[in-house]
Amino acid sequence: MSTVALIIFLFFIPYAWFVWSSLSVKSGKIGKPHWKIVLAAFAALVLGSFVFNYYISNAYQLSFFQNGFESTVALIVTAAFLLVIVIVNVIVSKIFKGAPKSFHNPKVVWMITAVLCTTILFFTMWVYPLAEKTSYVQKVEHALTAAEQQQTDEEITVVFMSSEKNCFRATSSNCNNVTYKNAFFLKNNLDIQKEVQVRIRALDAKQNELKEVESDVMTLGPGELKLVETEETSDQASIWSRSSFETESRTQSYESLYRFRDAK
Repeated sequence: MSTVALIIFLFFIPYAWFVWSSLSVKSGKIGKPHWKIVLAAFAALVLGSFVFNYYISNAYQLSFFQNGFESTVALIVTAAFLLVIVIVNVIVSKIFKGAPKSFHNPKVVWMITAVLCTTILFFTMWVYPLAEKTSYVQKVEHALTAAEQQQTDEEITVVFMSSEKNCFRATSSNCNNVTYKNAFFLKNNLDIQKEVQVRIRALDAKQNELKEVESDVMTLGPGELKLVETEETSDQASIWSRSSFETESRTQSYESLYRFRDAK
């Protein structure tokens, strides 16, 4: 999650600066020339992220945006947040009708609500997916390197890439109930397309079995590398958000057995 956290942080600082500057211009606290500099810097960051996203999407044959299901979830979360704020604001406005604006200013509430909703949409529909996609690309590159390093005469290479929690502070008590997402990859070392299935036995640091899973039958082209998909792998998530399977504890090592046949 370090890559994801870093990218979110890199976006958050200029975004917060941009929002603060926009509000300060409206209140007259700073001049428009200063705001234009902030706007230009933020626009350059967004444009750069579009170019970068386009590059890795083409290079690794990934979709440019997250899929429809994830976008729908982001919209639902934003709509739910907006609905709660609207209800609270309407009720408070009714109860404290005629109260001084220093106590309750509906216009300020609507402005803050708009900013928060825009922030949620921006980070859930653009920044976070881009961060996860970048992390996935890194895993693919590391998996390719690992596959080359452990290259043998075997037809198929099984690569264990990561076992981590989708939690920014894994040591936090809030993350205790979060499971570890394990990413395994398969690489076809043959010159022809094959259908491959692998059984993986995940082990902890003491070599105790955490879980044994069997992958789906996967079609791999010559030299192709793919994330191992099992019945636990979500079909609704974008490829960069998927994992092979989950365990209660961190996977430290594994045992594997694969079989393959000519693709039909």
